Amino acid sequence: MSLGQNSVSTLGTAARLVILVVEYEAMLALDLEQILTGAGHEVVLAADGPSAFAKAADPAVRVLAAIVHLNLPDGVTGREVICRLRAQHPGLPVVVVTGYSPLAPQADLRGLGGPTVRLQKPIQPERLLQRLSDAMMSVSGIA
Repeated sequence: MSLGQNSVSTLGTAARLVILVVEYEAMLALDLEQILTGAGHEVVLAADGPSAFAKAADPAVRVLAAIVHLNLPDGVTGREVICRLRAQHPGLPVVVVTGYSPLAPQADLRGLGGPTVRLQKPIQPERLLQRLSDAMMSVSGIA
């Protein structure tokens, strides 16, 4: 599912179709960006919640999906980011990046709505692209 430089008309203006990556680890954010752009996606990076909210609210972009690190520092958690992004963009497909085991209480994805998929660290490029595709194709919630 490649998006490249596609655009959509929003009230007479063209909006860039983007994948929003919310990741505070600079090297991981750049790796995610490289993988996604290599697959034809346009990417917008945010290092924290407030930055993510501002970028998602920009009328020049249309966020098609988000990749969010579950354990963000500086007060706004990944869970909060996902909930607030979905308040702005209902049904937004989300890939949750975590180093926690799926059985760890910190990795519980219940209550986030959907479509939501988990991506376990370390990140493997083919797995990232598959999980993103899973989230974008899902209509049933947590996968």
